[in-house]
Amino acid sequence: MTPWRKTTTERFGVVKWNFVGGGEKQLPLEVGDLVFIQEVCNGWYRGHLARSKAQQGLFPASFVHLKEVHIEKREDEEVVTSAEMPLVKEVTTTLREWGTIWKQLFVTNKRALVKQVERLMWELMEWRSQLLSGTLPSDGFKELKQKVTSKIDYGNKILELDLVVRDEDGNILDPERANVISLFRAHEEATCQDQ
Repeated sequence: MTPWRKTTTERFGVVKWNFVGGGEKQLPLEVGDLVFIQEVCNGWYRGHLARSKAQQGLFPASFVHLKEVHIEKREDEEVVTSAEMPLVKEVTTTLREWGTIWKQLFVTNKRALVKQVERLMWELMEWRSQLLSGTLPSDGFKELKQKVTSKIDYGNKILELDLVVRDEDGNILDPERANVISLFRAHEEATCQDQ
């Protein structure tokens, strides 16, 4: 039997097919789940769900689409983050969040809002594809970035979600890296634009 080996290249992925996981140590997966991979052996991975380190186990490697990552060492642990551009990550996260809310709106029969959110999600998916294509000229990228961030902010407003604080380039401000005054000013500006 081939031993499990720690992987240095295959570290993070998105599940592309549901996996029931009948075995005792197998991890059940659903399409779209994010997984961190720790070890590999004969077409299988050992890892855990991104949303919960407690949910760990084995799953088939062929069920996972690998994503490029950055690995940062902090003290005695590794921090693995996606290498996708921040705007693509924001759109992906937004679509996941809105998708969950969209289902709840559908179940509660809020038809007008369901249609509105569905339209917003389709636009974001189209724009995400354009961002991922890498074929946009720099001025086209800036224009698309402005449209994407405005659409996300508008969608968050109609869904009564939190206000996203951004810098002048439309990037989300990181509270860990920004000082309190710049955060306050950006929040104040975002609130004024929102009204």
